[in-house]
Order: sequence, then structure tokens, then C-alpha cells
Amino acid sequence: MTAARYRVKSYPTVLVLQKDGTEIDRIVGYYRAPEFMAKVEDYLAGRNTLASIAAQEADSAGSATYLSALADRYFEHGLSDDARARYLSVTRVDPKNASGLTDDALYSLARMSRKDKDYATARAYAQQILDKYRDSDAYKPAILELAGNWRRDGKLSNARRIYLDYAKRYPADEDAPWATEQADSCAARLKRGEGV
Repeated sequence: MTAARYRVKSYPTVLVLQKDGTEIDRIVGYYRAPEFMAKVEDYLAGRNTLASIAAQEADSAGSATYLSALADRYFEHGLSDDARARYLSVTRVDPKNASGLTDDALYSLARMSRKDKDYATARAYAQQILDKYRDSDAYKPAILELAGNWRRDGKLSNARRIYLDYAKRYPADEDAPWATEQADSCAARLKRGEGV
């Protein structure tokens, strides 16, 4: 399958290929026509490709902005181990989140761990956001990530408690009704004897 061959994880993904099928780079997501064409032209000229960005790593390894952008590109390319290593580097380079990217790196790490079904690790990354970055824009999503990973791990009582707390603390939030639905679902499953 072509998607598996090129490690396509998101849709839409447009691959820019050489004649022999070797990938030059890819465009992930939706772009307006002028932006899309500019990206294709850049890639064909060898500009802003993953390879050209990665080539700058030795000179830019101390920059959270650079490492975050590189991690995102590796992730788009389905290179999870490379992405994970760069996201972790962001957390080491900027532990105080001065760039505003460390919390995002932790959130990305949580999501990646969830997709790998490593729910304990996903919870640990989400919990770091909750413990260290209370003013972060990733704070509320981290709460839901924490609850969701408890639910996926079969710990329905823990998940239910967090979902209910979220809905109570943020009643005007757009995710509050969803959190309440998730709490109700956990309660119904617990009543049937599922989970703990």
C-alpha cells in the first residue's frame, strides 16, 4: 500500500516525489492554492525540505523553536522516533517554557504515546503539563488527555472523576459537554462491571 510505504499518517498528505518515486518532501494539511504552490516550488528547489532543515541541526540544537519545527516535520513524515527525540530535546532546552513550545512538545509526546497504546507514558507527559505549566494553552487539553488515557487503560473511575472535574471547573468551555458525556459513559461502563 502506498500510504504505508511513505508512512502517511494524516490526510490530506500530498507527496512531492522525484521521477523514481523518491520522496522530496510532503505537504500535510490544507493550504490555499498560492501557499500550496509556494511549498511545492520550494521543495522542488530544495528549500525548506525536511532534509534541508535537518541539515541545520548541528548549528541549531540549542533552539527550542528550531527543534520544535524539526520534530513537527519528522512527525509529519511518519518518523516517530526522530520526532520524539526532538520533542524531548525541546523540553531539555527550554524547561521553563519561555518559548511557549515545551508544553506543546509534551502534549505531542502524550499524543504519540497514546497512539502507541502506551497509556502510562501518555499520562506522564500530560501530567508534566499540569504540574509545570498551569498558564499554558495546553493545560486544558492535557486534562482531557489524562482522562482519556485512564479510560483507554480501563481505569474508568479515575477517568470519570477527571472528566467530571473538568466539566465543573470549565462549564463554559466548548469541551465541557463532551467531558460530561465521557463521564456518563464511564459511569455506565462501571455499572456494567467494566473497568475499575
